[in-house]
Amino acid sequence: MSLESTIKLSRSSGFDLDVQIHIPSAGITALYGPTGSGKTTLLRCIAGLERGSKTDDIQINYSGAWWQKRNKFVPPHERGIGYVFQDAKLLPHLNVQGNLDYARKRNRSGQEADLNQIIDWLSLQQLLDKSVQQLSGGEIQQVAIARALATGPRLILMDEPLSALDQHARARILPLLSRLHEKLSIPIVYVSHTLEEITYLADKIILLDKGRVVASGSVFDLSSRADLTISQDESAGSVISCRIQKHDAQFGLSELQFDGGCLYVTQRDEPLGSTIRVRIPARDVSITLTPDKNSSILNILQARVDSIEASETARFMVRLAVGKHFLLARITRKSVQHLKLEPGQTVYAQIKSVALLSEQLVQ
Repeated sequence: MSLESTIKLSRSSGFDLDVQIHIPSAGITALYGPTGSGKTTLLRCIAGLERGSKTDDIQINYSGAWWQKRNKFVPPHERGIGYVFQDAKLLPHLNVQGNLDYARKRNRSGQEADLNQIIDWLSLQQLLDKSVQQLSGGEIQQVAIARALATGPRLILMDEPLSALDQHARARILPLLSRLHEKLSIPIVYVSHTLEEITYLADKIILLDKGRVVASGSVFDLSSRADLTISQDESAGSVISCRIQKHDAQFGLSELQFDGGCLYVTQRDEPLGSTIRVRIPARDVSITLTPDKNSSILNILQARVDSIEASETARFMVRLAVGKHFLLARITRKSVQHLKLEPGQTVYAQIKSVALLSEQLVQ
């Protein structure tokens, strides 16, 4: 049930969208880029809310069926899409249960939705009898997501659904979304301007800028590329999938294993063998030529300099190969010259901060 789309769309404002994308049959694909890059326009084209003019070329194929091509156009309500907007747009005269029942009755996808299961997945049991006016911002978005699922969608589109929420509400809902996409066998396309959200949730990232696809790939690959604008973001950092190897109750630590070695984080509740993502901010990685054994830093990994990218400031972005993975280190021009860094050189990465993504979202 993958989606293939080729879109060439021009607006009178001078904005052009010219993209060719592939959305996998499952998992979360994130659209990321600066304001005005075309994220929402692309999402609306997929949904059928942007039909385009006679001179535009919008081709959308979902699982072998054409939703849009030349003179063919399947209207939005027949595409079987669950759409979660920034503004939840719940029906104010109905309570939570009523909103969900209304959505289920409008199911035109032919796929049954288990409403009780959806309520359980999104922890809505205590909200069903509440009116919309009684809900917090975070609760409203939980209901909006449940309502989209209640239509039995073939595809879910989310347009910055958490942008209006505070950090604590976001941190509460994101784990629900993460668990949700693991249970669903349908694709989710997620738009956000927050890098931490994207790296927490996404399996794949499509990076947009000025209406064009700049790069596309797994979250692990793109988060550690030093040549992309994403690496210039102040919160840039590498994402690594690790396995919990050991818990050390004496020191309150958990040992995480990955291809490049081991990392220590604050002790986790998950059982041994669990897979979790960690994010290592580029600003928290320093480089030394020899391992410092008299340091308070626990996470020191042997690495190889893969590339060095200059920026417009006095800072450089150094990409370090650690096993099959890559880390980013943001250091000064002076440090690069002092250490005489060059590609292929063996160095040591001193990692001041390693955190579970869910922890970073509430900092």
